[in-house]
Amino acid sequence: MNKLFQILGAVTLLSMLSACSDFRKAIGTEKSSPDEFQVVVRPSLVLPPNFSSRPTAATGAQTAATVASDAQAQASVLLGARETGASDYSDIFAFDKIVEDVRSKVDEETAGIKFERRLPIQVLFGGLPDVGPVIDKMAEDRRIRRNRLENRSLSYGATPAIDKVFQDSVLVE
Repeated sequence: MNKLFQILGAVTLLSMLSACSDFRKAIGTEKSSPDEFQVVVRPSLVLPPNFSSRPTAATGAQTAATVASDAQAQASVLLGARETGASDYSDIFAFDKIVEDVRSKVDEETAGIKFERRLPIQVLFGGLPDVGPVIDKMAEDRRIRRNRLENRSLSYGATPAIDKVFQDSVLVE
């Protein structure tokens, strides 16, 4: 009798499962058709006007020359037009005014600043603070934009920065 109930239960369970559409789709007895309302119609591709016309060699050279002159003019405005008659680096830079052994002097000054600005916790456990200001991005962006609007060199004016140790605003020349 127990076997009869098991077989009857299994047949009932299979008939219930086969009635579910998801089960029938899973075993492959029912196929799904596409929904006609979900089909998206795409517009056909359209070529732009004058697509088949090609530039001539003369107009291409003129365009390249115009673009190059425009870029050169814009660069001179942004960087500040400077005309020099220099033919060598020594004409541009003052090599005679360079301090001897400048790297060791910079290292000594930096080490001195690091030791002066140590926090008490750094004195106890060692370690040196970061030395040097960090550029204030927003203020520097405003300075550069103002220089562009006033047709000045981008390097005109001091660069705004923040001293990370004291949280002070500083200007870097």
